[in-house]
Amino acid sequence: MKMKFVAKAILTASIATSSFFASQVLAGTGDPTLNLDVKGEITFYTNRTDLIEAGVYDRYTKEFRKKHPGVTSVKVIGFADYKGGLRPRMNTGDYGDVVLILPSVPAEQYKNFYEPLDMYTEEEVYFYDSWAHEGKPYGVSMGNSVEGLVYNKDVLANAGVEVPIKTLSAFYEASAKIAAQDKIPLYVNFGAQWPLQQWDKFPVVAEGSADVYEKMLTQEKPFSDGSAYYQSLSLLKKMIDSGWTEKDLMTNSWEESKSLLADGDAGMFYLGNWFIPQVIDRGIASEKIGFMPIPGDDSGVLKAQMNHDWGYAVSKKSKNKPTAKAYIQFILEDSDFDKVAGFIPTIKSKEPSLPQLNEYMSYKPMVIQSPTNTSTFIEVTNRSQIDFYSGGYVQDVITSKDFEGSLEKLNARWERAKKRVMK
Repeated sequence: MKMKFVAKAILTASIATSSFFASQVLAGTGDPTLNLDVKGEITFYTNRTDLIEAGVYDRYTKEFRKKHPGVTSVKVIGFADYKGGLRPRMNTGDYGDVVLILPSVPAEQYKNFYEPLDMYTEEEVYFYDSWAHEGKPYGVSMGNSVEGLVYNKDVLANAGVEVPIKTLSAFYEASAKIAAQDKIPLYVNFGAQWPLQQWDKFPVVAEGSADVYEKMLTQEKPFSDGSAYYQSLSLLKKMIDSGWTEKDLMTNSWEESKSLLADGDAGMFYLGNWFIPQVIDRGIASEKIGFMPIPGDDSGVLKAQMNHDWGYAVSKKSKNKPTAKAYIQFILEDSDFDKVAGFIPTIKSKEPSLPQLNEYMSYKPMVIQSPTNTSTFIEVTNRSQIDFYSGGYVQDVITSKDFEGSLEKLNARWERAKKRVMK
């Protein structure tokens, strides 16, 4: 029931209801003291270096200072490698005012690094509990997305592919048809590495459950045949071995790949809805870009994995916490960040701006909210040194001459880590 409610809440909230709730949220009902003592300067460490270069954050600073004249400066610093850039600063205690919560920080340690955020209620925002500990929320999602196939409508239509693609068998058939048109069926951005994190997300779709990750703590061999991870990595290997992805796997062609989809040289990308505005920026008309769930099996039942992005937080060491909180509230409520980033807004009363999300949800997929991992899972992950959501280990597995053997090595690393943590 909750999953159906999430999908319905995103797309069918009435205008009257949206207006009512928006007025309440924008009035700051979550924290009536938020606008007091909003002044001085703050530093925000972000992962969106592209928005810094495009001047988007400069515009936000002007808008924020207009709303809060007492604010003198918002210094925005970006890291392309956010984990590598922020972690050393956290170790020194000098990590600004507004930050993004690192996935490697266990919930038990949130209170050591972040200030509790009493800005919103569970009814007002999605993923309210995702960065909570002992009843206190420490983070709020910068935006949300659903994973699926972003596709060029003309490419698929010219290849005779009907949408939505409901089964894996149909997905393979569609890929063969697109390849026959001398187009790239599925661009996976293998060389860029980080987009391969999608194959850490596909297990949710393959399993049809948000419990897929925690289940790995009880599985004897979570990467072996029959597991959701095996299905995910095998799918990627089949696409590559069949010649249904880009031929040059080792070159980082991330920026170029957007133009290839926009220009009709590639048919599909498996990514979140945040990717759609970036393709449209390459010159293709919005109505030429479609979005549908990726099939997880041959059942014909489509599943939609809904994820939060990074979580905003206020540094425990911040000397200007009221202004830091006000800045987060401004970005979520008053800025056009959701539209720029192509996100489903975190504020439930705000409707998505992307028409492609309406197409996606029109296929009536079963919506699965990505889970919050337990501290045990995070610790096992850290000890295993398998770089989930970074793409490195995926590259190693796919390029290995012994696919099954490389998966056995992952099983062994996972098992050793489990034994150390779960004594």
